[in-house]
Amino acid sequence: MDTLLLKTFLEVSRTRNFGRASENLCVSASTVSARIRQLEEHLGLSLFTRQHHRIGLTPAGERMERHARFILGAWERAYEDTALSERHQRRLVVAGVASLWDIFLQDWLNGIYRDFPRLGLRAEESTPLRVVEKLERGMIDVGFMYEPPRIQGVAVEEVASVPLLLVSNRARQSVESAIGEDYIRVEWGTTFASLHEGHFPQRLLARGRVNSGRLALNLILACGGAAYLPLDSVKPLLTEQKLFAVEDAPQIEMKAYAAYGLHGEHHKLVADLLKRLS
Repeated sequence: MDTLLLKTFLEVSRTRNFGRASENLCVSASTVSARIRQLEEHLGLSLFTRQHHRIGLTPAGERMERHARFILGAWERAYEDTALSERHQRRLVVAGVASLWDIFLQDWLNGIYRDFPRLGLRAEESTPLRVVEKLERGMIDVGFMYEPPRIQGVAVEEVASVPLLLVSNRARQSVESAIGEDYIRVEWGTTFASLHEGHFPQRLLARGRVNSGRLALNLILACGGAAYLPLDSVKPLLTEQKLFAVEDAPQIEMKAYAAYGLHGEHHKLVADLLKRLS
């Protein structure tokens, strides 16, 4: 199957508009329509509903969207593996949740890029769910996250401790005030949620809820408030007194994990590279 058909399908799915999809793909609207028609004929199924200029996915289209992303990802990886083989001895694909890149993964990646010139690297930020999905499908060589995944044939190593500190843009703020109306709840995972509930069983429902420490930090700096953020990320701001530690607030310790396939072609390389984190 022509990968252009899948790329066109995903762009129409994303924009829900044939005209915008054609502009983004730099082709005519009639070409987009022809590609979608060809894909539907190939599958023998309708992928889109078209009613009064409104486009939506059919149930078959929703299923196809998930598979199309993985098919294109697998093709891209196969292409890169083949193309890079002329210049690089090996290739490594790394994924991790955003905050871990901010805390220690970027330095780890920098060192590998500098010290292994014959190693091709691909790195990406992902949600925890996407990291696990890509591990299961063999689309990445190693994934970093806060919750250890339970996947058959995947090794899991604890690679770092990540202390989370309750910080605020206000000095000498009490714990009760900090977790009050302007508190921003960061979804660090089930372990954090359990510890958080234990410390603050009677807390108010947070007005702001985000799944990224970076988002919470930017909100606090721009609008004020408090949140649990990684100590290493906020140290410079504490020194500059742009943020303040909330006195008497409990520190919550999180663990960072690396997961990689036990039987993948790069499992020995990954295991060796993880030692650089110790």
